[in-house]
Parts: sequence; structure tokens; C-alpha cells
Amino acid sequence: MSIYVKNGVLHVSGSQDKLRAKGEEKPSFISDYTMLDIETTGLNPYRDHVTELGAVKVRNNEIVAEFSKLVVYPRSNKVPAFITKLNGITTELLLSEGVPVKEAMTEFREFIGDDIIIGYNVNFDLNFLYDLTEKFHLPALNNDYVDVLRLARAYYPFQHNRLLDCIQRAGIAEEEQHHGLADSIDTKKVYDDFRDHFTDELLAEAQGKIKNVDLLEAELEAWELGFRNPISNKLITFADGIGMDNDEAALMVNNMGGQAQTIVTPETNYLIIDDDHFFSKNNEAWQKAQEYNKNGSKIKRLSESYFLNMLDEWARS
Repeated sequence: MSIYVKNGVLHVSGSQDKLRAKGEEKPSFISDYTMLDIETTGLNPYRDHVTELGAVKVRNNEIVAEFSKLVVYPRSNKVPAFITKLNGITTELLLSEGVPVKEAMTEFREFIGDDIIIGYNVNFDLNFLYDLTEKFHLPALNNDYVDVLRLARAYYPFQHNRLLDCIQRAGIAEEEQHHGLADSIDTKKVYDDFRDHFTDELLAEAQGKIKNVDLLEAELEAWELGFRNPISNKLITFADGIGMDNDEAALMVNNMGGQAQTIVTPETNYLIIDDDHFFSKNNEAWQKAQEYNKNGSKIKRLSESYFLNMLDEWARS
């Protein structure tokens, strides 16, 4: 049994099937790829949905094809007001111009093909897209990828590194358009600018930030944990029946700066429940947590899949 991060990917004995089987991040400069960007109704792929798919296909550093489609769903297509303010996409626009999600995603998956995927903070996009390929039984989206944000952090250390920041610094544009195709094109321009100015040392620095760590060996140092550790200072209880070995899961939590508990208490932050029993009304641990919550506690119930994918996001950050 083991729990470790290799080349930025979380590996968990007994529960690997609960993780999105995405590809590996490969910080590099390549000439043939698909650059993509999506728009969504929010940040959570378990709750929010894609509203726009955008991409450009690049060969020998030149754009040879473009993809842009709004997406409509069989049921709710409500777009939050703050999203409309950001990108102009409205519910009415989706209903009038959107392509049914299964059709749009099938075409998008075909457009990507076997290419290396590039994007800005691209793990965000990949989570939504991976889940849609799974939902519609399309070829798994396990393509390796390049995250331009990783390159930006090496090139502009100790600075804010939104896409907007990069396009302004490079003189590409004054505003980010927040549309899939337009942002894909702008991100390509940023990527090309980095290609022209990166040194071998900067590229090696970016590549060296990919995590490789045994999560059961010892407590991690602050530099190993980084700034996006989702369980730092969290009190976490694992219910019986999870796929992970409970003792190893507890050791991992403690090594990552959290605190594993053997039982639920009023101070518990997360209760991790196996996927098959997540909605069971007879789960004793969750019943106890609900009692505490009625008296002011704020215990969150997480499925094992949700918890592990949250950790995988940290591993890939």
C-alpha cells in the first residue's frame, strides 16, 4: 500500500479508480498542439457546467484550425449574473445559439485528438472536460499537457500571474476577453512570447516545480506543501469502508499539515465517506456529524472521490 505523488500526479493504493485519470503536465515548448479554453458557470465541476468551448489547433507554431461553440443542456442553462457580467454569456444566448452538450463535446474531443493540450491554468479546464468525456463515453481525455501558468510563475516570480497580467506585460492586449476562442488565441501569444524569451534555466526551474513526494514518509516541509494545500490545519475523520487504508490515510493527513481523527467531534472539518455509502441515511458517522451541526458545528461531508480529486489538484498545482 502507498500514497505518493509522481510527476505531479497523485497515486493512492486501493482508490486509484476514484481519481480522474488525466495526463501528466510536461512544461516545455512544442510546435504542434491544441490550445484550449472554456467558459463555465462556476469553479466546481461537480456542481457547475461548461457554457463555451474554445480552442485552436497549432502546427509548426501556426494556427491551422479553430473551434468555438456555445453549449446548451437538456435541463438547466441558468447563467449566474456575475458570469454574465464577466463574459456576456446569458441563458438566453445559450438557448438561442448553443449546441447540445453531447454533440458539442463529441466534436470538441475529436478536435483535440491525441494532441498535447496547452492552456492557462489548464487543470481547471481539464476537470470539466474529463468529466464530460466520461459522461458521454468518449475517448478518455488523458492527453499530456502544458500549463502556461506554470511557465508564467517561473518567468514572473513573486507577481500576480493571471492571464490578464501576462497579456498586458507582453503588450498583447489591455483586456482579457473571457471567451474560449479569443482567450485561446491570447494564451498562444503568451506562450509564444515565453518561447522567445525563456532560458534553459527558467525552463528547468518550471519543470522542477512538478511535485514528486512520498506522502507517507515524513511530515512535509512548507516548501513541499506550497500555498494550495487543501487540508492544512483541517481536522479530518475517515468513515469505515473507504478504499484507502485508514491508517495510511490518517498518516497522509498528518504529514500534510492536517490532523486525522478516529471519530467525529464537534471540531471536525471534513468527514470522508466512501462513494457507495455517501448518501446512506444509516451512516453513523454522518448522523453524529449532523447532530453536531445542529448545535453550530460546520462539518462537511466529502465523498472519497471528491476528497482524492481535491488532493490530486494540489499535487498538480
